[in-house]
This record gives sequence, structure tokens and C-alpha cells, in this order.
Amino acid sequence: MPGNKTPCYDAHALLNSQPVIVSVIDPRTYRIQFQNDTGSKKFGEISGHPCYDKIAGSPAPCSFCRMPEALNSNRVVSQEVALPGDKHLLVHWSKAETTDGRTHVIETIADITEHKRTEQALRQSQKLEAVGRLASGIAHDFNNLMMVVIGHAHRLLQQLGAHPARQELERISQAGTRAAALTKKLLTFSRRQVFEPKEMPINQAIREMEDILRQLIGEQIQTVVVLHPHTGHALVDRVQFEQVVMNLVLNARDAMPDGGLLNIETDNVDLDEAFVRLHPGAKAGPHVKIAVQDAGCGMDAQTMSHIFEPFFTTKGPDKGTGLGLATVYGIVKQSQGYIDVASEPGRGSRFTVYFPRVGPAMAEAPPVRKEISPTAAQEMILVVEDEESIRKLVSAILQDQGYHVLSAADGTEALQRLQMLKGKCDLVITDVIMPRMKSAAFVEGVRAMRPETRVLYMSGYAGETLQANGVGEDVPFLQKPFLPNTLIEKVHELLQATSSR
Repeated sequence: MPGNKTPCYDAHALLNSQPVIVSVIDPRTYRIQFQNDTGSKKFGEISGHPCYDKIAGSPAPCSFCRMPEALNSNRVVSQEVALPGDKHLLVHWSKAETTDGRTHVIETIADITEHKRTEQALRQSQKLEAVGRLASGIAHDFNNLMMVVIGHAHRLLQQLGAHPARQELERISQAGTRAAALTKKLLTFSRRQVFEPKEMPINQAIREMEDILRQLIGEQIQTVVVLHPHTGHALVDRVQFEQVVMNLVLNARDAMPDGGLLNIETDNVDLDEAFVRLHPGAKAGPHVKIAVQDAGCGMDAQTMSHIFEPFFTTKGPDKGTGLGLATVYGIVKQSQGYIDVASEPGRGSRFTVYFPRVGPAMAEAPPVRKEISPTAAQEMILVVEDEESIRKLVSAILQDQGYHVLSAADGTEALQRLQMLKGKCDLVITDVIMPRMKSAAFVEGVRAMRPETRVLYMSGYAGETLQANGVGEDVPFLQKPFLPNTLIEKVHELLQATSSR
């Protein structure tokens, strides 16, 4: 075999093939002795020029330069550099000696702007997820408490008539309802709120909102609504979609206290892979676009990095909860969409929401007329709830309507009650998360024992927790806190469906 020979490489060709900028620098003069093709394409042909010309355009070495440290330590020294325009570079310096004993510095520069954007998006997502989990846990306990406050307040209001204490009781009820709405915003932000997506024509939805939007905005702001005639449909929850548009419009109004121009636009767009690479979290494919643009004060990069965080607000005390844009973020993400924002101080802001586009709208079923059942005195309902105050409240609401009611604190006790019950059981109303027995196992026992009995779930939890416990979108469900009338209507609906079978 022939003897081993050192392979002969074209060093310049190898360096020129690298996607990063590679320069050889004289450490005494800071002048570039060699620059590969990637560097020449970026900065032009500047061999022989000082190395700091290409980045800082300064007559002196850059403030971030760590070349002397690399020379003295005989190791690779790195530095991240932030440039105007939200650009980020990663620079490495290392000492190198040639066979003739001369010392050089090898400098490599990589553009890590896209990497930094992805990293920032990941950190933001993790932070929002952590806050969302906390919000979801707090919301469960809070919902149970509000259920008791709102439910008993409504029952008393129905009984009091023209009592002198009625006004105070109404204030209690209103405060409880507002508190419950705040919790729903937290759940929406955390993407744990139950939502009912339906195929919806976006243009029609915005047209139906125009009157109320103009009332919210006020006369000092000129509003221009441009709806592309062929804008498609999106699969979204109607109530939550309206909340997105209203929150964006209110945000725009607040950015223009002295008046200005507000634009609302819709259109069809196809997001490609290039867009997805630059916007982590977006998905390629056909989308419906809704853009809300104001001519207000605008935001700097620091403010923009926090706008979707809950309770972050630039408004003064008592002028906002800081949940508006956080709620928008949660709804858009829950709907598999994407939201983008562009803004500069003094030049206004533009929020663009992308919802996945779907086919033509499906015909909606006619509304079901809800009537109180005349046979309530003959119908039996079993209420299963581990919170005694809620168990008693739900039972009392149903008894007010003339139903026979049994109650149990958990699934084990409830199955024992069913076993001992001589007559029929028309409906079981059960909490989702209970001690001793999971609701899925309890419901399985109910169906084995009494297959004709309908089941209505209720919970202060939502989203992932419900799905993990077998509560899908197609099962009867009430989100706590709910009003007595909401419970009554749902019970009538289920019992009517049972009697018509």
C-alpha cells in the first residue's frame, strides 16, 4: 500500500464555503488580512480595512471586542452582539499562529437573529404556560366560591320582591358576576376555558359588530372598515371571536386619547414556510386575516415584549386589568391561530390575527325552544358534589322547580343511593373532580346500573383537566359559576330530550 500522505486541501475554498463570516485579523493593527466570500457578500470587499469598520462603522475598536482576551488566554472567546433593527450576532475570537511564527486572530461571525427570536418566543410561551396553570388552579377554587355567592344572591332576588334590601343584594350579585367574568378571562388567557368552535363567516361577524364597535370607540376616532369580499370562514367560538375584536379595538381607542384613525381589515392569506420561520408559533396554510391598526402612541420593543402577559398594562391605576391582550392571545392560540404585532413609538400599532381558513359555512340548526317541563313533580335528579355549599345550592334550585332531588358527596355514596332507589332516576348532575372515585368510573357505574339515566357534568375546572377526565366537547356540561336559570334551562333541555326518545 502506498505510504500515508497528508491530504492537500484548498483552505480558501473551505473557508469560502462556510455559511458564517470568517476573517483573519492582524492583532496589532486590527486590519483584516483575509475575509471569506460570506463576509464579502455581507460587508463588501474590505480586506486591509480595520475589522471594526464592518460592524460598528467606528474609528476605534468596538466596545464589545474581546480580541485581546483571546490573545492572552489562548482560548476561544465569544460575545453576543445586539445591533439596531433587532439584529443579533455571535462573534468568536481565537488565537492562531502560522509556521513563520506570526500571530493572527481568527474571527467568526454568525447571524443568530432568527435563533434569538425563536428562543424569546419559547421563553415567552413557557412563561405564559406557567402563569396559565396557576390561573387555572386558582380559577377552580374561585369559581366554586362565586357559584355559592351568585347562586344564593339570585335565589334571594327572586324571593324578595320589592324588599328594601333588594338594591344591596343586586350589587352583591353584580359584583359576583363581574368576578366570575374576570376568572373566565384568566381561563381564556391560559387556554383552559371551554369553548365551542363553529364555522363562521368572518366578514358577517364583523358587520354585525360594527354598531357596538363604533359606540365603544366614540366620535373622536374615525373608523374605516375594509372587508375583502371573498374573505373566508374560520372555525372559532363566536363569543370569543367577538372578544378578540372588541379587545383589539378598545386597545386601539386607548392608544388615541385625542382621536385619530382606526382601520379594521379582513382578507385571505396563505402563510408560507418563510413566514413560519420568521414567526415562531405560526402554521403554514390558508388563513383568514383580521388586522386592527391605530394611529396612536405606539410601543417600543421593551413594551411589545410584555403586552401579552396577564396584568401587564401601560395604563394608569384603575384604568385597566391588563387582561385584554392576554385574553386575545389565549383565544387566538386556543383557536390554533397566530397573532402578530408591529409598532413603533409615535407611529401607531398594527395587530394582525390569523385564524385557519375553512370551507363554506354549514347551515346552523334552528334554535331549540326551552320550556319548563310540566312533569317536574315526577322527575328524579341525583346531585353529586363534594362541596357541601354547592351541593345544597344546586339541590335547592332544582327543588324550587318542583323536582325530586337526592344528593351525595362523592361517586361511591351516589352509587349506593342509586342502588337503594326504588323508582327511576331521570338525571344525574355530577362534579367532574371528586374524592374517592373518579367521575368517569362513577358515570360508568351509573350507565351499568341505569342505562336510561342522563348525565350532566359541572366543574370549576376547564379545558385540559376536563378532557383528562373524560369530558369531551360533545357531553352536556356547565362551567361553574353558572346562574340558576342556566342550570334550569340545561336540565329542562336534557329531560325533554329524554322524554321525546
